[in-house]
Amino acid sequence: MNGSPGRRRRRIVARSLAAAVVPVAIAAGCSISTDDTPRGLAVSTTTTSAPASPTSGGASAQLWYVLDGSLVPVSASLPDHLLSTVMGSLFDAPDTESVGRDLTTSVPVDTKVEHLDLADGTLTVDLSAEFDNLVGPSRQQAIAQIVLTATEFPSVERVRFRVDGTAVPVPTPTRGDAPTVSECDYASLLADPVEMAQAGVTLNAIQRTQARAADLERHCDNTG
Repeated sequence: MNGSPGRRRRRIVARSLAAAVVPVAIAAGCSISTDDTPRGLAVSTTTTSAPASPTSGGASAQLWYVLDGSLVPVSASLPDHLLSTVMGSLFDAPDTESVGRDLTTSVPVDTKVEHLDLADGTLTVDLSAEFDNLVGPSRQQAIAQIVLTATEFPSVERVRFRVDGTAVPVPTPTRGDAPTVSECDYASLLADPVEMAQAGVTLNAIQRTQARAADLERHCDNTG
């Protein structure tokens, strides 16, 4: 996605992970605190690398979850790679066997995606009224999860939100509430690779986070 002159975006620093840190060590008893009411994902795996291909379903997609307030990608196996399927899966109860240690989601389980409309690079996401029950840091994290997941698709450049059919501005880390947002607005929320390694997040997720950070640094304005 190319940055447009009209948008303010924050410079991010692409984080690098030293080769010595790559063999991910899982710290015993490591846990995270939660903001407001994020839902913990009970997991039993301590895997340090993801399988090369999905073990079920017909397509692989990247869904973004929360690690101690920061965003981490998780590979999900889905029936197909349609935008509606990928976005809908983010609002489903997470598959606890496919996520890394200590991850949570701030997307409310009772919220539904009522409608998706993509036109000229802008995706409008219409959510059910339950989404308005989410406030504070958890609301911003949930928006970031949705935006980073949606913009995995090259055709999605910007995202607008509606709640029960009414357009709503959404929180960003640097611009306050904004009517239209992009992945660049949430670049600062990408998790730090070293912290991801310490938390036992998969090597695959660490590498994908580094790649996303580097891509955002190349394409986002550095004037905001």
